[in-house]
Amino acid sequence: MGSSQIKIPDEWKTLLNLSQTLLNQPDAASLAREFATHVKEILSCESEVWLAEPSYPLPGEPEVNTIPSFPAPDLVIEALEQRQMTQAMIPVPENDLPGSGGKEMHEIAIPCATQDIPLAILQVWREIPFDSQEKQILHFLALQGAMALQVNRQMTLKNWRYDQLSLVRSVSAQIANITNLDDLCRRVTTLIQCSFGFYFVSIFTLDPGSDTLIFRASAKSCTYEENPPLFSVRLGEGIIGHVALTGEEHVTRDVRQDPLFRYIDGLPETRSEAVIPLMVENRVLGVLDLQSEKNIRFHENDMLVLHSLADSIAIAVESTRLYDNLERQADQLSAILDVNYALSSILDLEELLEQVVTLLQKQLGFPFIHIFTVHPGRRKVIYQAGTAKQSSSLKKRSFAFDLDAKRGMVPYVARTGKSLLANDVSKEPLYQPSRVPPHNTQSELDIPLNFGNEVLGVLDVQSDQLDAFDQEDVNLLEGFASGIAVAMRNANLFRSEQWRRRVADNFQEIASLLSTNLELSVVLDDILTKLEKTLPCDASAIWLLEDPDNVLSEQRPLQLAAVHGTSRQRIVESRLESQSVRDWLDRAIDTSVPIIRSPGDPYGPLGAACGYPVNYSSIAAPLKAGDQVVGLLTLAHHAEGRYGSESTAITSTFATYAAVAIQNTKLFAKAQEDAWSSTVLLQVAEATQAIKNRDELLSTMVRLTPLLVGINQCAIFLHDEETESFVLRKWYGFHPDEGKTHFSEDSEIAFLKLAATQKVVFIDEPGSELGLTSLEVTPERGTVVLLPLVARGTLQGAFLVTHSSSSELGMDNPFDDETLALIQGIAQQTSVALENIQLLEMRQEEAYITEVLLQMAQAVVSQNDLDDILDTIVHLVPILVGVDTCIFYLVDKVNNTFEPHNVTSDSHSLEETIQARPLQAGEFALLDTILKSDTPLACPLDDPRLPFDQWLKLDACFSIEEMVTPLPSGKNHWLTGFPLSIKGEVFGIMVTREANVPREFHAKRIELLTGVAQQAALAIQNERLKSELVKRERIDQEIQLARQIQETFLPNKLPKVKGWDLAVRWRTAREVGGDFYDAFLTKNRELGISIADVADKGLPAALYMTVTRTLIRATSQAIKSPAKVLERVNELLFMDSQNGMFVTAIYAVLDPIKGTLTYANAGHNLPLLLRNASGKIETLPKGGIAMGVVKNAAYEEFTIPLKPGDELLLYTDGVTDAFSTSGEAFSETRLKTSLKMAKRTTSNQVLEDIEHSIDEFRKGEPPSDDLTMLLLRMKKTNDS
Repeated sequence: MGSSQIKIPDEWKTLLNLSQTLLNQPDAASLAREFATHVKEILSCESEVWLAEPSYPLPGEPEVNTIPSFPAPDLVIEALEQRQMTQAMIPVPENDLPGSGGKEMHEIAIPCATQDIPLAILQVWREIPFDSQEKQILHFLALQGAMALQVNRQMTLKNWRYDQLSLVRSVSAQIANITNLDDLCRRVTTLIQCSFGFYFVSIFTLDPGSDTLIFRASAKSCTYEENPPLFSVRLGEGIIGHVALTGEEHVTRDVRQDPLFRYIDGLPETRSEAVIPLMVENRVLGVLDLQSEKNIRFHENDMLVLHSLADSIAIAVESTRLYDNLERQADQLSAILDVNYALSSILDLEELLEQVVTLLQKQLGFPFIHIFTVHPGRRKVIYQAGTAKQSSSLKKRSFAFDLDAKRGMVPYVARTGKSLLANDVSKEPLYQPSRVPPHNTQSELDIPLNFGNEVLGVLDVQSDQLDAFDQEDVNLLEGFASGIAVAMRNANLFRSEQWRRRVADNFQEIASLLSTNLELSVVLDDILTKLEKTLPCDASAIWLLEDPDNVLSEQRPLQLAAVHGTSRQRIVESRLESQSVRDWLDRAIDTSVPIIRSPGDPYGPLGAACGYPVNYSSIAAPLKAGDQVVGLLTLAHHAEGRYGSESTAITSTFATYAAVAIQNTKLFAKAQEDAWSSTVLLQVAEATQAIKNRDELLSTMVRLTPLLVGINQCAIFLHDEETESFVLRKWYGFHPDEGKTHFSEDSEIAFLKLAATQKVVFIDEPGSELGLTSLEVTPERGTVVLLPLVARGTLQGAFLVTHSSSSELGMDNPFDDETLALIQGIAQQTSVALENIQLLEMRQEEAYITEVLLQMAQAVVSQNDLDDILDTIVHLVPILVGVDTCIFYLVDKVNNTFEPHNVTSDSHSLEETIQARPLQAGEFALLDTILKSDTPLACPLDDPRLPFDQWLKLDACFSIEEMVTPLPSGKNHWLTGFPLSIKGEVFGIMVTREANVPREFHAKRIELLTGVAQQAALAIQNERLKSELVKRERIDQEIQLARQIQETFLPNKLPKVKGWDLAVRWRTAREVGGDFYDAFLTKNRELGISIADVADKGLPAALYMTVTRTLIRATSQAIKSPAKVLERVNELLFMDSQNGMFVTAIYAVLDPIKGTLTYANAGHNLPLLLRNASGKIETLPKGGIAMGVVKNAAYEEFTIPLKPGDELLLYTDGVTDAFSTSGEAFSETRLKTSLKMAKRTTSNQVLEDIEHSIDEFRKGEPPSDDLTMLLLRMKKTNDS
């Protein structure tokens, strides 16, 4: 069929009618069919319109097949992908077109697109090919179809969105005022299911902290589901659990292909599903589940509306939750207030806790509520009240937990003060089964009853169900706990105040008993009675220690003084029969504080006597009088854990009262004994008070003691610490062995013990232990005691006493503790008196030493000549100190000799021998050693008249400390040397000889002679200082003269040159220095400038400077060239240079008219030139070597131009080498900075600023070198 056979009507009219017809179609599927029909008529071909994704399908329209999801011809897919017309020849099988005979068909596919987005693909085919005009018509038809599809699509979406917005508004309005969460969810699911026509709609919610979603409501067939097919879902399970866990929506078109889908018998027709999270502020509150019985895709426009609905639902869910929480919190606060109000007026703790559990059960409905109280002192958590039937039994049996138990939720909360929740106790490591109901506990919640930082108790709530409690229960119970803790605190304070008042009354009554004359047994019995009224106590006892001084012995003599609650016989028997009882009593006595029995400890006497269980309670407190244990107070109770810290304090107080009662009884008995002892000691004190002599004191004591104490024999020994022996000075009642007065610690064991321990020594065998065979005493007749004489920790001697057990009248006279104490008192009085006499003797000796040294000082001060001073001292020493010879040797360091300057002796020949013989170094070992060591030395003499020549051979000399300790041979003749030195400088040596000096006077004589030597050394030093002062004054005068001479060589004023400003600073490190400067006019009316630095300081440098300045000025008058001037001066200096001195210098000549400066540099610091125009500083070129070093030195000459405002600075190294306190140099860098920063008014101002910078940098450090600066400035035209 050819193209001429096609009947084409009026084209434009047909196309216009086509557009109108297409726009009148109700939906996209109808439009596509109508469009295909018109194309078929117009082009006489077969045609089909394929709607394309994602523009189709449209929400709210019937389901249509869309490409590429639905299978389509390859040419259609190719046109969709390439977005342009495609054509092809396709064979037609006989089966598809009967009668075609296997002919080929011509096929074209063209997109219907707007804005390059294909809305559909128009497919046409026929046997006859399409010509170009038909293809053009086909293009136009595709455009018309696209326009019609786009208009239809926009209208459909607009209407759908309006309907959906209306739906959202309707749903939001209906749920806005619903405050019940279940009602809200029922209403929402029904509205969505009916509005969208879904198969099934449901809502799940997720509580904070939960891992399970709670089913709230569902709708099916526009009705609320009374028996929903779904229940709770755990997080992560199925599509619903997955969305709740991730917070991301999940949409599946075919649930059979989705591995997350869970099939539910009640929803067999589900084919597709969409689950949207309900979220507020990134918190998942639940999910909205939408299911369809068709394999549909949830259109993006549907999802937009559903998201909006989900947001509205989430807000509504959050609002209902907040409302529920507020309502619940209001109810809880009301309940808490009711409970607190009910508890506020109860001050009895037991009644309070019973009321607490009753009110909590009534308000909260928990079946098992228990309250424990915490007792830190007893380390127990004790059961007090509960709602179960067994509560009274548990309380009666004092059921308790150990506060320090490693397991148990109640002890943990009591220790930490933190709440603990276990919704499955089998998974809680701290859970420990107990007798507290219920017997099959599944969940347990423990809340601490905290008041401040103190845990008063634990509120324990248990359940026989799993997951019985949540966080709201924790918060609610913690709210109740605060009020309960306050009420408990008030009840505890009230009970404590009552109990303390009762305790105080008991204490007051006991204290009043102590001041009465009641017998000890009555007082102790009353103490036990009051104690039983104060503390829980079934039995009590008081034990007395018969020998308190023997408290550490193995067999303690304990006497049962008072007992309550059991028989005295049972207690005594329990102690005799059981070693553990005895051990328990020993342990209680050995401790300094009360002890509380633990369940595992051995039985005490009360527990054993009463037959208490192994975990019974007991407390024991030692009865202490000062530091002495006089007895023991014990209490016992049949129950466990009855005693804590308060019980300890109260028991200790009662024990103190008991100890006071015991001591009062003992003191009364002892008072009469002490009265006699006091009388005796008073008489001894009166007798010793007026004695000022040691021998008189000792004689008095050995005569008085037998009369006062009734002893038979006594003796007093004085201790010689140096010889480690005791010297027998006075005795009574016996005669010592002839010649036996010294008793060595090495040979007499009794004296050794006394010296080592300074305690009383009891003697069995006086002959062997004391070395006194003449002492008449036997063990049958009495006792021998050796007592130490000690004052201020120093052993002064020993007091020996023998005591007979029977008096002369035949009466018993036992040596008891009182007798020993009395003798010890006498010994102490004797020690104090001895010490006082020794102190008096020492004061007299010190007064004499002071007088001797004062006379020496007066001799030194009253005379001016050293010879007279030393002569006076050498003659005073034998008179005042007692030596027989005194010599002053002066050290001659030049000749290395010791010159005998002054000598006095009782032997005239010895004086002449010593005076006539100066000693060379090494000739007299005593003098050589003292000179080197600067310490006194002493040499022992076998013969005090040993000739002088033999002195020089003495080599057994040692230090003064060794001299104080007597020699074994008993030598008491000494040749002693003392250095005449001040601060380590030895001027001479004083040598003395003395004979027959007792040991006890060695130390004082050495002290005297050392002071004399010091006075002589001061005299020698003063003489030398005078000589040095005269020399220094002469040198200072010479230096001052040299400075005056030096200053005369410096110009007294600087020459003035028109247009130029010259200034200088000159400062020496010493009185005279080596720096100099000069400025003068040459014969050519030019300005000569020089600056120099001599390589030395002081007077030599000043003289060298003077010569150099004179040579430069003189040479410059004959030679114009600065370089030649320096070369000539160098030759002259080199000829006369001595000691290696040299000088650095700069000599410059200024032409003031031309403004040029010609200079030469002989090793001096490089000048600095500050250019006014640029503000930069130039360092002038380096010159030659310093003058005076080599003979034929050559110097280079430089000429520089100067401009107005330019400044040239010449300086010496004292400027840059100025040091700070930290040792840092001022440096050339700082000099340049100071030069730049200086005020530019005048040259003098510039130098003043630089000098100020240097002084600030040094911060008071003295100058290390001479400092000289010279500044030449070319004035500007406007300068004055």
